[in-house]
Amino acid sequence: MQAGIGISTAKDLHQAAKEAVEQARIKISKNINLAIVFSSIEFAHPVILKTISRLLGSVNIIGCSSSVIISNQGILKHGLAIMLLSLPQDIHFNTAYVKDINASSITNAGEELGEKLLYGFKNIRRDLGIMLCDGLIPEGSRLIYGVQERLGKSFPLVGASTSNITGSNKTYLYFNESVLNDATCGIIWGGKLNFGLGVKHGWKALGKVRTATKSQGNTIYEIDNAPAAKLYEEYLDCDLSKLRKELKYISIFYPIGIYLTGEEEYLLRNIISITDDGSLHLQGNVPQGSLIRLMIGTKESCLNATRQAVDEVKNGLRGHQYNFILVFDSISRYILLGRQANQELEIIKENFGQDVPIVGLYTYGEQAPLRAINYQGRAYFHNQTITILAIGT
Repeated sequence: MQAGIGISTAKDLHQAAKEAVEQARIKISKNINLAIVFSSIEFAHPVILKTISRLLGSVNIIGCSSSVIISNQGILKHGLAIMLLSLPQDIHFNTAYVKDINASSITNAGEELGEKLLYGFKNIRRDLGIMLCDGLIPEGSRLIYGVQERLGKSFPLVGASTSNITGSNKTYLYFNESVLNDATCGIIWGGKLNFGLGVKHGWKALGKVRTATKSQGNTIYEIDNAPAAKLYEEYLDCDLSKLRKELKYISIFYPIGIYLTGEEEYLLRNIISITDDGSLHLQGNVPQGSLIRLMIGTKESCLNATRQAVDEVKNGLRGHQYNFILVFDSISRYILLGRQANQELEIIKENFGQDVPIVGLYTYGEQAPLRAINYQGRAYFHNQTITILAIGT
């Protein structure tokens, strides 16, 4: 396997695509099979994808837009990152997409993606699935559930939801020469693939255990039989109007943590909005009856979690070679860390090498298991994690 990274910040879209492709091709001496494309929102245009296709021929293209992109060359709020992969004959993959998700059942859309990914994999060992989805789709947990109905509930599945903090209400998926929204796309890998996965957030529990006594989907109506927002009003000593005013920061520093039996870490949920009756609308589902805690995060705990995720990746690789790394990092971590955000990238590079190909994005949600070492159990929709995936042969 060979991997090459190209970066461009050129304003002209043709030039940007050409620059990034030319940089990435330098590291590859064989046929190119796959292009993974991440970009800031201004590069979300078919011109980029058509230029890549024209330069590379019939290559599979998959990717998405983000508020901020990640590569081994740095963190960029404005830019285009392209990773080109040349795969050996014993590594197989298939790509697929589903659009117009909100026009039907979100779970059905996940099942459709799973079915399309499995096409052509009948007699091939399946190793890993990667999915990307529009970060503005409500209840991303249902999308994951649908995919796992087809791929298997314990099948390794890792992914990211697109983000856009520019004020626009659009995010974009890339599939071959098409730019899509209200969509999801993915890759299934098989053959003789090795990978290591690390998933951590670093937020710590506060106060006593509570119960989501009334909830549905991604909305908590009541906690301990009282309006859900009362938890925050009491803990932060403020009224509903102040909670709404400071919601962006409260959601980042004090998300809801869901306790899952047998898991060491809580599954986090950011607050999207608060209604007049005190209901909390979250970025991910909270089953009724869930045991929950108020959580708190700091810059130090955030960076410690990055180091723990790196250790998980190393343990998962068990000494096997890695050819490239994907990083799906919550936009909440970017906001929390501020000027120290690049330290997460430096921790990864210090452990895996300054020149290892790295590409990724800041997300509105991550898809991964809670327990990454000796992969066990289903994947969940996460908030506030850093998810590091090292892949090799």
